[in-house]
This record gives sequence, structure tokens and C-alpha cells, in this order.
Amino acid sequence: MRPQLVAQTSLPPLWSFDRVPGASVWLAHTQDGELLVLDDALAVLRKVALPAEWKGGHAVAPDLSFVAASGPDRVCALDMTGRQIWSRPHADWEFEESGSCVATTDARGVWAVVRTEEADTCVLFDAQDGTVLRTAPLPAQTVGSELLPHPDGVHVGVAAGHGDEAYRVFLVASGDTGPARELPGEARILIDIQPGSGLMLTTPYGAGPLALLRSPDGGIVAARRHDALFADDDEVFDFYAGFLGPDRVLAASSAQRHIVFSVPDLRPITEVEYPDDASRAWLVVRYDGTWVTADPDTGSVRLWHAEQSGMLGR
Repeated sequence: MRPQLVAQTSLPPLWSFDRVPGASVWLAHTQDGELLVLDDALAVLRKVALPAEWKGGHAVAPDLSFVAASGPDRVCALDMTGRQIWSRPHADWEFEESGSCVATTDARGVWAVVRTEEADTCVLFDAQDGTVLRTAPLPAQTVGSELLPHPDGVHVGVAAGHGDEAYRVFLVASGDTGPARELPGEARILIDIQPGSGLMLTTPYGAGPLALLRSPDGGIVAARRHDALFADDDEVFDFYAGFLGPDRVLAASSAQRHIVFSVPDLRPITEVEYPDDASRAWLVVRYDGTWVTADPDTGSVRLWHAEQSGMLGR
């Protein structure tokens, strides 16, 4: 499949680059602390400065009304000029550890992973004033995490890394009480949740399979092992993947190859054939058939689109 290059830009060196669930924009976090909201021409729509040492997972609301920021000792909501709306302190993250946050799909709440004296906890804050609406303790301390709002508007998915080099997947429901519910498996990363079906896509932490899980019980729908696909024993699935549409997944290998798989059986369909050998260390996939490749060191970012004929592998 030969993709269409839609846009490209050069940004400062990057700490992270993400899609914004529920919006046709992208969020770049530069190494010097700026949050950049980009449109599909990769032009900067909004720019918010954060302290450079705030290396947690930050987010922007889908209606671009506020930024949710995860600091070393607090969670903050900021307006799009960088003015603080509210701030809620928590216990300090240790060196090279961080929390994360994400806006709910209706922009009325902020989910965050925070550290308390008792346990690392997934917390739901009211987006307007920071009132705590839900707390769900996690069963083990985390070193890093990522939050994905479930398209059902009720759950949030938590991908949590731990000091034992395991990655665990949790689901938290806004209306429940008690701790976060862990899904089976300790070496996989929750990377995307499909609208409509609620299928959850996980990538391996190590040499495991790419997998689709049912929501919300976590049962395995399909799994694809790297050694059944790649001839080189050292080539495995990378962290990066996502739903490219209702019936396709795009996933990266450790050799920066990008493979399209069918849903729900994860049958390999085609490989993306890029026009050059530029670095594609990062892959960020969106449900409308577009994706971004990025080189964090140089700040080079490219936006691609899959033609329908290529999507079908014809």
C-alpha cells in the first residue's frame, strides 16, 4: 500500500506526540515543555507552555476548551492561554516516574493517574473546578502510564508501567466504586479502543503478540505473533499501533515496518510502502484512515492518509 502524504512539518525535538480522542487535531509535547495543538495541515492552532520538567502525560479537551496537565506533584487544568483554572496536589512522583491525564469524551471531566500516600490511584476530576468524582486505587506502584477514554463515555482504560518491567491494563468505570479492575496479562500495553465495538487493541511489552480484546471483560478476540509474520527473529511488534478504521489496524514493527491487519481476526493485509527511508520511530494512528509518523530527535512529523483501494490491499 502506497500512502498519500497529506502534510509535513518540522517541530522542536519531541517528548511525545498523540492524537486527541474525539477531535481532528494532534497534540505535540516538545522537550522544552511546550504543548502544541496541530490541525491536519500540521499547522499550530494553540500553544501552551509548561515547565520543562513536567514530563507526565498531558492532554487537551476534544473541544479545545482546556489543557489537562500532569505535573510532578499536582494535576492542573489550564485554559488555552496557559492560565490555571484549578490545581490539585498529590504526593510527589519519584525521579524518572510520572503520572498522566486525559479529558473525558464530553470534556466535562479529567481522568488522571496520581500518587497518594496509600497507593497510585486513577482519579476522575470535574473539569470545571477539580472536584474529585471517583477514585480507583491501582494494585501496584507505577513508573509511567497512559489513559484512553473509552468511546462508551463511561470507562477509561489505563496502560500502566511498573518497576518490574511489566505493563498492565486496567479499566475504571466512572459510576463504580472501589479499585481499578485489572485485565489478565502483564506484558502488554493498551494502545487504542475502537469506537462502536469497544474492541481494545494491545501491543506487547517485549516479544509478545499484537492482540484484540473484548470490552469490558478483556477476553482475547484475536492475537498475532511476531514470529508467524516476520522472517527475522529479532523483529518484533513495537509499542505503536491503532485502529485505522472499522475493519483495519495499523501496527509497527521494531524495524519501523508498518503492517495493515484486518479486524477482528488480525489477518495481515498489506505493508505500507513509504516513498523514502526517513526515520519513522513513532507511529500515531487515527480512526479516520490517517496516521502520523515522527522522528522525536529531529522533530520531523508527517501526516499520511490511506487510499481506500490500498486499505483493501488491492
